[in-house]
Amino acid sequence: MMNGVEYRAVVFNSARDGNLRRLNIFLEDRSADWLFGCLTAPPSRTPPLVIAARNGHLDVVKYLMKKGADVSVKGTVSFDGEVIQGAPALWAAAAAGHLSIVRCLVEEGGADINQTTNSNSSPLRGACYDGHYEIVKYLVDKGADIELANRHGHTPLMIAAFKMRTEVVKFLLERGADPLKSSAKGNTAMHDAAEAGSDEIVRMLLSMNAKNIADDFGVTPMMCAALAGHENVVRLLAEFVDDPQQTRDAMKLYGATLVDKRMDLSTAIAIWKEAMDYGEAKGGNEPLEVYENLVEIDSLNDIRNIVGDPDAIRMQALIMRERILGGYHHETHYFIRYRGAVYCDLGQVDRCFELWMHALKLQQTHLCALHPSTKSTITAFLDSFMITINEGIINANVDAAAHARVQPFSKSNLLHVLNATVNEMERYRNGDVRIRSEDTLEETESEESCMNFLMLACLQFILLINRLQSIENKCCEDEEVIDVKDSSSFASTLHQSICRLISVTNQSQMYPLHAACRDTDKPVTARFPSSFVISRLIRSGADVNLKDQNGNTPLHTLLECDKPRTSVVKLLLEHGAKLLARNTNDETCLEIIHRKMSLSLPQLKLGRFLMLSGLAANTLQRKRIPHNFLSIVPKDLMPLLNLY
Repeated sequence: MMNGVEYRAVVFNSARDGNLRRLNIFLEDRSADWLFGCLTAPPSRTPPLVIAARNGHLDVVKYLMKKGADVSVKGTVSFDGEVIQGAPALWAAAAAGHLSIVRCLVEEGGADINQTTNSNSSPLRGACYDGHYEIVKYLVDKGADIELANRHGHTPLMIAAFKMRTEVVKFLLERGADPLKSSAKGNTAMHDAAEAGSDEIVRMLLSMNAKNIADDFGVTPMMCAALAGHENVVRLLAEFVDDPQQTRDAMKLYGATLVDKRMDLSTAIAIWKEAMDYGEAKGGNEPLEVYENLVEIDSLNDIRNIVGDPDAIRMQALIMRERILGGYHHETHYFIRYRGAVYCDLGQVDRCFELWMHALKLQQTHLCALHPSTKSTITAFLDSFMITINEGIINANVDAAAHARVQPFSKSNLLHVLNATVNEMERYRNGDVRIRSEDTLEETESEESCMNFLMLACLQFILLINRLQSIENKCCEDEEVIDVKDSSSFASTLHQSICRLISVTNQSQMYPLHAACRDTDKPVTARFPSSFVISRLIRSGADVNLKDQNGNTPLHTLLECDKPRTSVVKLLLEHGAKLLARNTNDETCLEIIHRKMSLSLPQLKLGRFLMLSGLAANTLQRKRIPHNFLSIVPKDLMPLLNLY
């Protein structure tokens, strides 16, 4: 007879759809063990009770409880496209707004009123999200912890304020919710209400002695309102702020928001003029070349000087944001990159490069290594380089003189970003890492995955340097034979950068030479395997016979391609790749060449690359020489023996 586990799927579907009659057919007259197996689920799945509570099927919930379903069981549910892991049935019912099911689970099932999801979100917080006032009131009356925060320190009051659930906020405050309680980032309910733009909730919080205090990033609720473009909240909070300098900065930020988010330059100028009525000019800010050597406006005369100059106004928005928010704030980075992207679309790639490099410098100065924002900027560089350079090559193919009209990024630009990418890898290897959740408050990819992305990006940058040379040489026929003909300084710097890449990847047990030999699903512009990249890596110290975790040498990896290129195989062999090197599948490179490249054997002339020592070592391994015999092999020959 089949056990209950075999019926999980059909019982789940019936509970999901509210089909009580079908459930009765499968669950009646079953043993306790059978029911337990059927009504539970692995951590990644959803038990019938949870999905029934989520979908509002009260009769099904009662029936499942009668059959012994555990009310504390957790599952995965979805709300507005967001997947919630480890949600109890009570949380699912509360978040979905099913009061009758909430009552049933608490009063009949004895559900824990404070049982949380995997992210520590309570049923009360789930109900606050969509403003289910009656459920919020019921849970609080039943003893729900009004201050129980999720893993980010975000309380029910904060989420209600952010979602502008006015009635819920009023109730929570009346029941004693602390308006000054702060999250893991230091923001309060006032920050959330200000960001949402609800002046009514802001007034409620102010009446309960909430303050315009800064979070851990130095951002006050008034600044939050300015960044979100809520003029009503900025003006309201200005009435309650004692420091006029705070109002001055908030008004400047609001003007910057009008410039970059709403493209309303004239209103921004009016707001900046009004800001001059608060506080006083600080002065002393140094001009930065990236901002066209402009200094922040601090007087009506300064404002008059930029009226009619849209570029200057846009630069002022960036200058203000960086000074007020600081170099570590994500909005500082975002709008610098945004403005750079606009310049790129207009064909001013030099301005784009300057701004993006400034954003990258700020990120590497202020954020932890491998931060998602830093990776995003490097990705933007890579995508733009590939598109711009490839466009230049296509144009040059059509018109030999087109390269003169195309203004792509320069090789120096590529080299700067290559250096910055290697630097990011070195920062991680040197321990420049804080607890990443403190910076991002979100799930991030593994460090290993991020490091691998950065390594591949470096290889792309090296390849693009060569492709860019093809534009300068008006030749796109065969990029692999073109070398970088630049100053000795450029060549030396490129060599040093690649040496640093080899060093940091060796420390991290990564394999750039293997990656350069690999033919994977890449854009057409990638052109891997690349003779140019491979030769540069080898010249910079990459071990041509280094084995990866599968025992493959770079030559093994190259031969795994669908159609290995004879020229690249010959390149590796000429730099010392061993034909008889053996991987964990007990295959030598020579055997793979005979199998996949038999027609190319005359061109390869493999006899030149076979050595007596290699033949001897290969024989020892192939014959499975006993271990006690290997003990007499000199130590300096063991690496050679292990290779075969």
